[in-house]
Amino acid sequence: MDRQRQSRLRIMLLAMGVSFWGLVVVGRLVQLQVFQRPAFERLAAKQSERTQNLAPRRGPILDRDGRALAVSIDAESLYAVPQDIDDPQATAAALSRALGFDAARRRNLAVQLGKASRSFEWVERKLDPARAQAVRELGLPGIGFLTESRRYYPKRELASHLLGYVGLDDHGMGGIEADLDDQIRGRAAKVVVRTDARRQPVEHVEKPSTEGHTVVLTIDESIQHAAETELEKAVAATRSIAGFVVVMDPRNGEILALANQPTFNPNRYGAYSDRARRNRAVSDIFEPGSIFKIFTAAAGLQEKVVDPDEVIDCGGGFVEVSGVRINDHGVFHQLSFRDVIARSSDVGVVRVAQRLGREQMSRYLRDFGFGAATGVGLRAEARGLLRPPRQWNAVSLASISFGQEVGVTAVQMTAAVAAVANGGYLMRPHLVKRVLDASGRPVFEAQPHAERRVLEPETVDVLTEILKRVVTDGTGKRAAIDGYVVAGKTGTAQKFDFAAKKYSMIDHVASFVGFAPASRPEIVVLVSLDEPKGAANQGGDVAAPLFAKIAEAALRRLAVPPDAEDRVLRAVAGGAPALQAALTAPDPALQAVAHHPGDPLLMPDLRGRSAREAAAAAARRGLIVELRGTGRVVEQAPAPGTELEAGMACVLTLAPWPPDAPVAVASTLAEGPQ
Repeated sequence: MDRQRQSRLRIMLLAMGVSFWGLVVVGRLVQLQVFQRPAFERLAAKQSERTQNLAPRRGPILDRDGRALAVSIDAESLYAVPQDIDDPQATAAALSRALGFDAARRRNLAVQLGKASRSFEWVERKLDPARAQAVRELGLPGIGFLTESRRYYPKRELASHLLGYVGLDDHGMGGIEADLDDQIRGRAAKVVVRTDARRQPVEHVEKPSTEGHTVVLTIDESIQHAAETELEKAVAATRSIAGFVVVMDPRNGEILALANQPTFNPNRYGAYSDRARRNRAVSDIFEPGSIFKIFTAAAGLQEKVVDPDEVIDCGGGFVEVSGVRINDHGVFHQLSFRDVIARSSDVGVVRVAQRLGREQMSRYLRDFGFGAATGVGLRAEARGLLRPPRQWNAVSLASISFGQEVGVTAVQMTAAVAAVANGGYLMRPHLVKRVLDASGRPVFEAQPHAERRVLEPETVDVLTEILKRVVTDGTGKRAAIDGYVVAGKTGTAQKFDFAAKKYSMIDHVASFVGFAPASRPEIVVLVSLDEPKGAANQGGDVAAPLFAKIAEAALRRLAVPPDAEDRVLRAVAGGAPALQAALTAPDPALQAVAHHPGDPLLMPDLRGRSAREAAAAAARRGLIVELRGTGRVVEQAPAPGTELEAGMACVLTLAPWPPDAPVAVASTLAEGPQ
């Protein structure tokens, strides 16, 4: 009996002990899983996950017709979770072989991967597909990929100074990319990186990114291509150290092209020097030389201190001002004021400036926008240099009258000449046409803005006639364009030698600025070459022909009707290459076809069309057109449906069209994106 009681007691004590320890375990579990759960979750997250903000996909930058100049594409970025890597040295060696790292980079990577306390380390951002695949095939523990977006410039160097470029942190650096960075960037994505049970990184998107705004520029890709191509050829041919071109619509201030040499590829911006990446047309100040005589003439005519037919004493090639001898570039005696400008006499314009006086001269130059930023929309824009009259010395008035002692930018000069071309209004130049949100709704639409009227219509008419004479009978003969009347001015500006403290007799800037057609200007073009070499290196020798090539391409692209249309029609009838793209106004049928950003530009079917219709259709796609024969189009090259690039040649063969043959006029409406 006693033995049974003892057994029951032992069982009871054992049961109580088990129950007690069960309660202890349950209590501990409740403590860990309920009361201390948040703390342990935070500790686990700290050890196994890392929150990373990924840059959003930047919005595209397009030309005025929707052709992509800058886009964003997916790119894989490589990261490591050091606390999950057992052998940092071996992992670093394997990665370095796959990524092509040198010995120094491999050692740094080994140190980076050896930080066992770290849960996230970038290894290489935005890999190309081949290197990403090489790493993926290694299957290394603690190594993973995140998808980011990488900026890509499909046209490479085209408009690179204007576009700028984007750094690894996805912030714009230079150009539109930097100046409109807030609109283009969008909102960043939030990604949580964790490691699974096999120590392989996985990712989870907590917050998706929002795509940035689309920026539509005023730039025309075809005109930009022509400007860059011709400028590059001219710089090489003249052995110039640099050059720039600006093409502007004088009616609204839209910049159609802005080109610089030297240039760079923004896809590989790190491979180029700061000098190559500098946007000279906006940020560089230069003494304009004789192209500045346009504004001395404008002020003199407006104030009626000179009559266009007045004969001016040009002093036999020199004039003395306050004891300083100013030599002309030629020996001129008696010239009408028209010829003073046409033959670019320094002494002649000095005489007119002396009649104006300091205050009036300064006021007109300020009204034309010199000495102030134009507001073109780029933060790198320089203000130029125009000192107030109280700081002018005894010869400053004379020097400024022919473009010395004054500093201008290319955009500033182009906008000022546009005020002559458009009838007297200084228009604010601009590069951004509109900005669209992710759904395509406009959030900004540029409107033409006239700063002020600077010249009266009658002054503009007289000055335009004088500038036309520069091209027909003066220093700018090589700026002439077959079929169009051009007005403009040459310039050969001596560069100041700061070491010698005087103007160089060797180094100079050769320029030409003009507009066409002179009677109804649709473009203003400024070209400039810095330190051209060779026997013939003046503005009329090297800059004027460069102007003619770029202006002709722009007129062709814009389908501007020529002044002498009968000459052009005779050239077409004879089968010669002609100004065929300017034979007609825009084709309404083509305007009905929508072109979507990113879609390829395709060659339309022009067979059966008239010469005028076909030439305009091809020109609006940036093609260089040649017409052969007369009649309607019977053959074309490229063939319909061919993907086009700016500057491609297009040959249209014409022949009499049978009256009963079907005419393929509406076929372009069914071709897809144009």
